[in-house]
Amino acid sequence: MYSFLIMIKKPCALKRLFILFSLFVSFSLMAQKPKVKNDPIHDDRPVHFGFSIGLNTMDFNIRQSRLGLDTMVLTDVITLRPGFQVHAISNFKLGRYFDFRVLPGISFGGEREITYLNLNNGNAIQSDSLVRIESNFLELPLLIKYKAKRINNFRPFIIGGTNLRFDLAATKKTWGVSHKNNSLVLLNVFDGYYEIGFGVDFYLQYFKFTVELKYSVGVTDVLKRSMRNGDEGRVYPPAEFAIYTDVIDKINSRMFMVSFHFE
Repeated sequence: MYSFLIMIKKPCALKRLFILFSLFVSFSLMAQKPKVKNDPIHDDRPVHFGFSIGLNTMDFNIRQSRLGLDTMVLTDVITLRPGFQVHAISNFKLGRYFDFRVLPGISFGGEREITYLNLNNGNAIQSDSLVRIESNFLELPLLIKYKAKRINNFRPFIIGGTNLRFDLAATKKTWGVSHKNNSLVLLNVFDGYYEIGFGVDFYLQYFKFTVELKYSVGVTDVLKRSMRNGDEGRVYPPAEFAIYTDVIDKINSRMFMVSFHFE
């Protein structure tokens, strides 16, 4: 109280206090003042287009078969190598906060390494038991985007939907180890996925830039147990390679993606 009375008796101190308070109020009002919006009618268009590039990491969720459990042969993914994707974007406005998006494109370069360990002795079942599987997808995501209210020049959103993928690399593979098109584990060509993600739209002067993170989970078992081979009809893994398929009950694909959209 004594120090406050001293300030009242000193007009200069009161003046400084008033100036500081005025500056604080001014800065607060300026911070709440809306900024000039870039491309304010961007989201009012019924249809707009763009393109997308990004990075992805492909993974497997592997479930052991009864044979694998009985023989104590463990199968798991040990290494993931990233790939990248390129998509075209077609965006259809459904309402003030909802869009329907179609993004045909290709994802390629992702590689997974799986290994087989015999838990009875802690060693690999064979010296060449490290299996590398690469996938190159033609894909068609069909997504619903829910957008929050636009704040100045950015707008957060969540997104979800389905994706149909066709694995180009899987069409060339046969069982074996002596050729680049041979593999110890083969995958089915088609798979369906459900996808969910979130991101932020940034409205720039001439276009909208978006950063999006998305998680994709395959809904079918992609492990191939047999295949058609021309006049030979349906064929199965050769006996020396059958163990690599038989100790697995089910494989589901998973993918994590970071995308950069330009619309």
